[in-house]
Amino acid sequence: MASDFLSSEVCQRIREQSDVPIVMITARGEEADRVMGLEIGADDYLPKPFSPRELLARIRAVDRRARGRAGPSTKTLALEDLVLDPGTRTATVDGRTLELTSYEFNLLYALADRAGRVLSREQLMDLSGGNAEEAFDRSIDVHISRLRQKLGDDPRKPRRIKTVRGVGYQFMTERVP
Repeated sequence: MASDFLSSEVCQRIREQSDVPIVMITARGEEADRVMGLEIGADDYLPKPFSPRELLARIRAVDRRARGRAGPSTKTLALEDLVLDPGTRTATVDGRTLELTSYEFNLLYALADRAGRVLSREQLMDLSGGNAEEAFDRSIDVHISRLRQKLGDDPRKPRRIKTVRGVGYQFMTERVP
C-alpha cells in the first residue's frame, strides 16, 4: 500500500512539472486501480504480468501520441517519379495510379517518408500500423515483395526498395524538393 501511495505521488509530481509520457507498471490490475492511475496523470497503465512485446508496443504508442504522430500523416511525398498522397490514399508512378491495399500504402509511405534510412521489420510494422506479432513471422517480406512488383522494382537490382540483410529495408529514391 505504501508503494501505491509513492507511485501516485511520483506520478502527480512529474505531471505537475512536465508532460513527459508516463507508463505506469504495477502488480495492481483491478479496474479501480487502472482508472486511478490514468486519472492521476499516467498515459498508460500496464498491470503485471505482461510480455516485453506488449510493453514495447505500449511505449511506442504513448511516444507516438506524445509527439503528435498518432493520426495519419497528411503530407504529400514526391520522390522522383513516385507521388504519395495520404489525403486521397493514392500512389502514382509516372502519372499511373498504383492499386495498393491500405497496408501496402502505409508501408510504402513509411519507407518513402524515411528515404535513405534503413528500417527494421519491427519499425516498419509499427510505422505502418501492423500487428506487432506479425513482425516475427516475416509477413513484412511478403508485403515488400508485392510492393516491388507493383512499383516495377527488380529485387535483384532494386532501384527503390533495397533489402539490407539482417537489418531490414531501405527506400533509396531521393525526395523531390
